[in-house]
Amino acid sequence: MSVYKPPPLKRGGRIGVVAPAGCVDPVAIEKGLEAVRQQGFMVELAPNVYRRKGYLAGDGRARADDLIKFFHRPDIDAIFCARGGFGSVQLLPHLIDPLKPKIFVGYSDITVLLNWFLQKFHMVTFHAPMLAMDIARGLSERAKAHFWGLLTGETKEWKVQLGEVISPGAIQAEMMGGCLSLLVTTLGTPYEFDTVGKLLFIEDTDEKPYRIERMLTHLKMAGKLDRLSGVVFGDFTRCEGEGARDVRQVIGDIFDTAPYPVVMGLAAGHGQENLALPFGVRMTLDSQAGTLSLSESPVL
Repeated sequence: MSVYKPPPLKRGGRIGVVAPAGCVDPVAIEKGLEAVRQQGFMVELAPNVYRRKGYLAGDGRARADDLIKFFHRPDIDAIFCARGGFGSVQLLPHLIDPLKPKIFVGYSDITVLLNWFLQKFHMVTFHAPMLAMDIARGLSERAKAHFWGLLTGETKEWKVQLGEVISPGAIQAEMMGGCLSLLVTTLGTPYEFDTVGKLLFIEDTDEKPYRIERMLTHLKMAGKLDRLSGVVFGDFTRCEGEGARDVRQVIGDIFDTAPYPVVMGLAAGHGQENLALPFGVRMTLDSQAGTLSLSESPVL
């Protein structure tokens, strides 16, 4: 089935900022807004961005309404998420009606929205830095060029170097995935993600190796690793264990007989450098070259 690409983000365009999950820090928001304005864009905060309901950014219905309204507004050219945390999954029951394709950016807890929009609405989405997090802290020059180049369409192809090869091979497929702990939460629900034929990207943060192993085993037993085209692992930040069994050994054991390429070492996720990844467009994973390549522009 065809995947709908959003229009590119043009300099001078308007970016809407939403908080679909955790409550946000106003100081961090302001730093992120200034960084985006310096790139030549206008920015508008959703009405409920600063709402609080404990650790949530307000009521789930209000968070969903902000998101839906920005998707339907023709003067909003892209939607950036402020931060992750928890709460995106609570929006899914409200996100049933089709949305007009436009650039949608986030990661971490936003994983569930990225994959739902791709799977339900066949819309390209972007696993990429968030406004009150990476953008507010400041992106590296490479990550900045990577991020804005993808969204504006100025970068149509790229190739990044990876790390260790777990299973050899070379494939071309559409990428999906994100934060492992969020992917697992969709299993057994109406919002369960489909991995058939996909290049699965996986990363996480603040999880011990035994928890990583438990979640990967869960995916394996649920059949989510059976019919993949390939797997690329991003950063596992602060995921060290107390013993000798680390995340590398866990991944090696689970994917030792994989019939598709599996490679570690992509600088994406919760690490120091979070390279933007488009979900839903063709990418090439080549274990012999140790590279991941973008094969087509993710925007029109």
